[in-house]
Amino acid sequence: MSVFIHLGGSDTSIMAFTPEGVFRLAASSSALASWAKASAALPGPTPQSGAESGKMSFSATILRASDESGNAMRLVRLSSDSLSAYTLGASNGAWEFGSQVPPGRVGMLLHALAGDEADGLKWRPDLPHADSYPPDFRNAEPAPHNARPHYPRRAELAEASGEVVAQFKIDTTGRIRRESLLIVRSTHPLFSLAVREALPSMRFRPATRSGVPVETTVSQEFQFRIP
Repeated sequence: MSVFIHLGGSDTSIMAFTPEGVFRLAASSSALASWAKASAALPGPTPQSGAESGKMSFSATILRASDESGNAMRLVRLSSDSLSAYTLGASNGAWEFGSQVPPGRVGMLLHALAGDEADGLKWRPDLPHADSYPPDFRNAEPAPHNARPHYPRRAELAEASGEVVAQFKIDTTGRIRRESLLIVRSTHPLFSLAVREALPSMRFRPATRSGVPVETTVSQEFQFRIP
């Protein structure tokens, strides 16, 4: 897992890049700083008693997105050592991924969340965004008869409709890089899972620049209606 933190403006957020996709959590800079402070103050694990004797209880902090995405991230302290490892977990409401942050990286992560300077931590200014594609660029397009996500036949979705907006990378062969999937917006977790399950079967005409296939990132909306 790698973590990218963006501070400033309406795009203040934390993103986790994992083998199971990209998780993005929008939050104010003050919320990120408060989460870092609370996580640093977490107590170490304690032994449980009674019926749970022999097990350990771990303390955690949870940060939830400021928008309606349902995204959340969790930090769990793994030991009572002054330099403790943590587990960082990320969820988009449909699936989640967790990874251990080694002791030597925990301080850097907490300083970054707080917007502080620290040894080994490098802040980079935002690069200007291009307003349009170069004239020789042609964006990726769905291939004819492209596979579509199937409507999830589950009781909790009886007579339900909805949509998913997903962002993902398309490589030079027209295939989607599954680990690049980011659920931007979804009306139900099962719709998100349906999109993820369909990705390996989907094909695109790759983007090109001067006629040469190039990798690109696209956003696509998927509509779900009762079959």
